[in-house]
Amino acid sequence: MRRHWRLGAVVAAVALCVTGGAGAAELSPVAQQVVDYLLDDWSIHMHSTGIALAMENLDLEPNDDLRLEIIEHFRENTDLANNLKFWSANNYLFSNEERRIAKYLINTYDIEDRIPGLAELSRELEVPEDRLRERLVFMRRAGLLLESGDEPLGYTLIEKYARWGGPLRHNFHTITIGDGKPFDVW
Repeated sequence: MRRHWRLGAVVAAVALCVTGGAGAAELSPVAQQVVDYLLDDWSIHMHSTGIALAMENLDLEPNDDLRLEIIEHFRENTDLANNLKFWSANNYLFSNEERRIAKYLINTYDIEDRIPGLAELSRELEVPEDRLRERLVFMRRAGLLLESGDEPLGYTLIEKYARWGGPLRHNFHTITIGDGKPFDVW
């Protein structure tokens, strides 16, 4: 009996090493393609491209579910790249449009102690309300927002919103050099 327990423990330990830990799911082929692209991009000095731009550079259609699959992988595997360790996996999730929304929400909350309504957000960011509604749902799914019946927007920031986006707090700069693909730097 004791021998079977040891063999079972060895098999379990090997499984944990191979899968990256309990519950680690294998990436879909397209998610793996984006992850490989990003790891290659991040190996270039000063490159810090986000998931949405990587998908665009790979000629993939925008896909929120795919981005969430990739970010979960990065959250569970921050040892894959220094970018993930230094700047936080969450820093790579949002598109530039979503970063602008996040920054406006955070800055309004920090400066004025309130969450703006949808009409204000639309007017200030020059983004149609329907598009904002869609992006806010994604930002809730991503973990930055919580549903709130107390706020005119219908959402509030999570308690630890200041740390959620990493030390750079949703800053971004996108650069294109010559005929090359655009990339983000921080």
